[in-house]
Amino acid sequence: SDEIAQPTEFFFGSNVPVYVAGDFFNTDDMSTKMATAGQSFLRYPGGSSANKLLWDADYDSYPYFSGYSWMTADSKYSMEDFVVTINNTGATPLVELNAALSLVYGSDVGADYFIQMHEQLLAYGCDVAYYAFGNENYGGWEPPYGDYPVNGTLYGEAFLVAAKALKKAYPKIQIGFVGEYDYTSVADDSITPASAPAAASSQTSGPRRGASQPNLGVVIDDWMEDILSVDGAADAADFVVIHEYYFKTTSSVPTNVELLEEVGQLSDMRDGVADFFAEVVPEATVPPIILSEFNLVQLASAGCGATLQFINTIWHAEILGEAIQGGDVAALMSFSWADAAENCSNTGRGTRGDYGLVSYGSDTIEDGTPTTQFYAYALFNLAFGDSMVNSTISQGTSTKIKTYASTFSDGSVGIVIVNEDSAAHTMRFDGLTTGTITANGWVVASSDPDAEDPLSADGVTWNGETPDTFPLETSYTPYSASASEGEVLEVDVPAYSVTGIVVYY
Repeated sequence: SDEIAQPTEFFFGSNVPVYVAGDFFNTDDMSTKMATAGQSFLRYPGGSSANKLLWDADYDSYPYFSGYSWMTADSKYSMEDFVVTINNTGATPLVELNAALSLVYGSDVGADYFIQMHEQLLAYGCDVAYYAFGNENYGGWEPPYGDYPVNGTLYGEAFLVAAKALKKAYPKIQIGFVGEYDYTSVADDSITPASAPAAASSQTSGPRRGASQPNLGVVIDDWMEDILSVDGAADAADFVVIHEYYFKTTSSVPTNVELLEEVGQLSDMRDGVADFFAEVVPEATVPPIILSEFNLVQLASAGCGATLQFINTIWHAEILGEAIQGGDVAALMSFSWADAAENCSNTGRGTRGDYGLVSYGSDTIEDGTPTTQFYAYALFNLAFGDSMVNSTISQGTSTKIKTYASTFSDGSVGIVIVNEDSAAHTMRFDGLTTGTITANGWVVASSDPDAEDPLSADGVTWNGETPDTFPLETSYTPYSASASEGEVLEVDVPAYSVTGIVVYY
């Protein structure tokens, strides 16, 4: 089959937040689990911490950030700890810069600070190539909104100064700004903070596509248009950062069908960003998109509990396959490797939610225990090869099966099969048999397959067992199948499952 995409390391990423305990990430157990999930692109300091953290704890020079000094406590996950994680895993780092510092103290001050930060990372032994300017600075939840003027123009100007300075000092550096992909907004300014300065531009609030935000958060209007209107900003951007927590609605509990349909938004992101560029800077090249924060639902939504349900395994498997296949985004970084368990305000899909691939801060689950979404990454890590290739599926009476095919450098073939159907299916793999072949397989299924709704189960099985030992590859025996020359390889795929198969010649 013809190659259609390269599943680079940038698709298998996550966030490693500064607010997690410093000794959490750099243990043998956590390194093993990161390797099991194929984590190869890691973002620090993770989320809104970017606009609060002073890596050098210089609160005398920058007192605005003194209220966040807890982030640099010895117990927290420091920049030096992050470098240890990078060295332990071999992952590529993406570091967020404190855009708020530039907005409060001036663009030149910020640029100098970022160069010092890069040089400290070099001293730690980490040559960072990728930087993102801030985090969701379009939102009222990000400093310095409400204290200092913030709009797309001011942010774009500060971004341009930082980009020029960093690239002049270290030409290999690539930097991107945090943007949006949709104009859609809710015209309701009723919760705009009274302290918000007039220079903050107009705001809208409420759930909207195009940008991650709390359900009742202020969003600055014309964000993308104003950034791109800054002369030189578009050309200075090596990538655009987009965030999306897909289901945000609080008024109704999402069905399984509604949640699984959310995967289709990837093409909207690419088209939306391209439309902004075409409108404002039509002569500029549209840079790649890094989806550096995403998850199935927002914890503040009525879908909160779905983050810990088996449906999140299915959904993450599909988002990985569709992202690689479609080419709409250049990188995926789940939020987060570890975050914090929360009580759901709407319990229609469960009482607890957690963005993490592994648990952290839960009252009921041990820290570091993989959550359901972890197993989508683990399966892709085992069964997805170096090149994505075309595959065609004849589905009979089912329209709920998706396949993602690949080849490995040694010639073996990897196939990931997502079965959203309530029925099991036998898959026949035509075109593979040129002689005797063998295959190994791994199946992730609901921990409660006989329940009325197996997708709502809060756990998984791995080849029929409850996984609790890692790495999975050497701890659990794979399924096996074979076919002689002239025969067709057949594999049974359970209902509601994700199956990975590697065919060896």
